[in-house]
Amino acid sequence: MAETTPGKTRRRTVTVKMSGGSKRKLVGTCWTLLCILVPLHFFSGSSGAPGAGGHPGGAAGDDNDLFSKLFRTYKKALRPVSNPNDSMIVEVGVALTHIINMDEKHQTLTANLWLTMGWNDTNLTWNATDYNNLQYFTVPADMVWKPDIVLYQNVDPYFDGWSRGEMFVKIHQGGYVLWEIPSVTSSSCDIDVSSFPFDVQKCELAFGPWIHSGFEVDMRSMGGNGSLESFIDHAEWDILSFVAERNVETYGEDFNIGTPYADVTFTLELRRKSTFYVFNLLLPCLLLTSIMSATFFLPIDSGEKLSFGVSLLLSMVVFQLVLNEVLPESDKLPWIGEFVIVTMVLMSFSLAMSVFIMNVCDCSLHARPVPLWMQKLVMKYVAMFLLMGDLSKNHDAEEVWESQELSELDDSNHVSHVSHVTLDCDTVRGCWKDISAYNLVMKEVLGTVKNIKNSMDVISNHVKESSSQSRIERQWRTLAKVLDRIFFTMYVVAAFTCLFAFSFNAKAAADADDKDTNTTSH
Repeated sequence: MAETTPGKTRRRTVTVKMSGGSKRKLVGTCWTLLCILVPLHFFSGSSGAPGAGGHPGGAAGDDNDLFSKLFRTYKKALRPVSNPNDSMIVEVGVALTHIINMDEKHQTLTANLWLTMGWNDTNLTWNATDYNNLQYFTVPADMVWKPDIVLYQNVDPYFDGWSRGEMFVKIHQGGYVLWEIPSVTSSSCDIDVSSFPFDVQKCELAFGPWIHSGFEVDMRSMGGNGSLESFIDHAEWDILSFVAERNVETYGEDFNIGTPYADVTFTLELRRKSTFYVFNLLLPCLLLTSIMSATFFLPIDSGEKLSFGVSLLLSMVVFQLVLNEVLPESDKLPWIGEFVIVTMVLMSFSLAMSVFIMNVCDCSLHARPVPLWMQKLVMKYVAMFLLMGDLSKNHDAEEVWESQELSELDDSNHVSHVSHVTLDCDTVRGCWKDISAYNLVMKEVLGTVKNIKNSMDVISNHVKESSSQSRIERQWRTLAKVLDRIFFTMYVVAAFTCLFAFSFNAKAAADADDKDTNTTSH
């Protein structure tokens, strides 16, 4: 015990004396505690490092606290704006990934789209520093307010909103809500097939609110155009452009409640790949048209000419029915359909002309010669124009030859003077003693000669008639041949004129579509 001097603080010092074994136990206990506390401190520090370092997810438990704070009084039925008169902006982005079907018959487009919508929710904001630098977090989509965005051209009878199954939204610290939706849409599309199969189609996809007017919800596009980065090439269509444009339309004017509504319209411009249709539709049509021209080279009086033409006409009718199954029911007939109809008309005209030519050949049975004006006009001038030569000269030469043959046949009839033979009894007295017997014999001979003469006259007249009939028949057949060549030329000229006209119209329409596409893209 030590005594302190007066005026100074009194202090008591206690000295504890320990043995060597107690000191070693105390040191071992301290080392044990140190080995336990250091790893615990290390692991606890590592688990809190990301939040402290600024990771968007924050530390464990921060998102729970933030969730409880934000959704404690949140009402998803109300439009999240500071002032009820304020208009909120909804951004829409569309990414086209695949064209499932383009139905020209029913004028519908079925496509796989990735929709992205974003808007600012003033009730879902926080300070990231208060929650360990938590930048965003994800919640189920059913827990937040969502705009009633619909596809105006939707024709899917089973459409029941964009949220199908478990959908989530991502909420950022400034209140920006991001909603990403994969969807298969079926929309109407005004299809113009007048240039089929070289046509270009434009399908509009307008996204906008159904109830909220333009005073409550305004629409914007996330980008200048729709996205085609993930698009899968289609076997029938090529994508020319996918342009987005904001529109404001007034609806309800018929009911005196006209209200402006904003929407974002994505115009999808498609060009058909025509290779398949060229080889399966256009080429068979051209082949049938070409084969029909071969009917003019068949014999004029052949019955196969008519049956062959009828078979080709029936084939064209079947081809027209197949084409009608592909194309929509519209007042705009495609040029290939017009070409098929014109070809059918030409085939019908060809068959009618074949019947007419066969009838011309039958005119020879009535022994009516070809009129002289028709011989000069058709068999001479028209035949020379069609590079067939002057066919009237051949018939003139035949007429001269036939007249000579008939005159020789008339001159060869030497029995006509037999009836004028007189009997000289002095010359035949030595041969015949009985003149009456001689006269009887000569009378029989003269009768026989007269019969021979009559038979020769009949034969001569028959030869004349046969020769004249053959000449007239050759004239009519020559005339039919010239007419057949005229109709063949008319058919070929009409077919190629229609083909070039339709091709020119299709090319002009395609060039106009390309010009519109370039103007839109610029």
